[in-house]
Amino acid sequence: MKSKQVACRTSHVAYRISIVILLFSLLLAGCMNDEYAIEKRYWQAQKQAEKIFNNAKASPPRELVKAVNTLNNFIKRYPQNRLSIEAEFNIARLYIVKEEYDKARQQLKEIINKYVKVDNIRAEAIFLIGNSYEIEDKWNLALQQYKKIMEDFSTTVRGLDIPIYIAQHYKIKYQPEKMIAAYQEAISYYKGLAVKHSNTPFAFNAESLAAQCYLALKEWQNAINTFNAIIEEYKAKMNMDAVLMNIAFIYNNELKDKIKTKETLERLIKEYPKSKLIKTATALLKELEKK
Repeated sequence: MKSKQVACRTSHVAYRISIVILLFSLLLAGCMNDEYAIEKRYWQAQKQAEKIFNNAKASPPRELVKAVNTLNNFIKRYPQNRLSIEAEFNIARLYIVKEEYDKARQQLKEIINKYVKVDNIRAEAIFLIGNSYEIEDKWNLALQQYKKIMEDFSTTVRGLDIPIYIAQHYKIKYQPEKMIAAYQEAISYYKGLAVKHSNTPFAFNAESLAAQCYLALKEWQNAINTFNAIIEEYKAKMNMDAVLMNIAFIYNNELKDKIKTKETLERLIKEYPKSKLIKTATALLKELEKK
């Protein structure tokens, strides 16, 4: 009798579990369907915007109004969805490509005020404000925005990217003295961030970018010194095979130092025998031995 009761209870528990699983599956399916419907609606809104992005000059004003209204309706309907943020930015981008810069900047300021606690979003909005000035050929106003990102949002994606972006601007504009000064400022900026956030992945990225700036300036030995400092600081936390390969390439291609190239490659092979760079390192060693 007792075994029958146990069996009955077990069967009842199994039944309840199966009901819970079924309900969860239906709920999950519903969520997936809802997300699919939202993505589909956004795709339709984005399709209107793409017509303007692809041919801004030829698109009539009514197309811009229609696309902006569609995106705004999406934002109002799904305010908590991640795609609403993208929609808000796309409205600003639409105004920029249509050269309605004041409207673009107003839209971006609203984004900044709306997402007060989300630094990456705010930094991206400030970056686009800078872009709008840059497109208008108002570089000084653009630079003010870019510097603001460096000062107030240094730990964001844009905060790391913007110093090199500024230097590249001067390179494209054939202003070598300003380019050099911008790269030097970027190096100081990155090294300062690395010290402030020492022994973190962020600091590793900052120091790596400082090394890239030295490469852009063709200061090969400074780049090597920076890479070596990175190895000493982070070798216990992550693989340094790619950093060693960078050093080897500098010795080989820029400084023409075969001995140092060979030493660096041998170190890479010895310390990281399972590295994906082993084939490249071995092949380069063979080439050096032939010469």
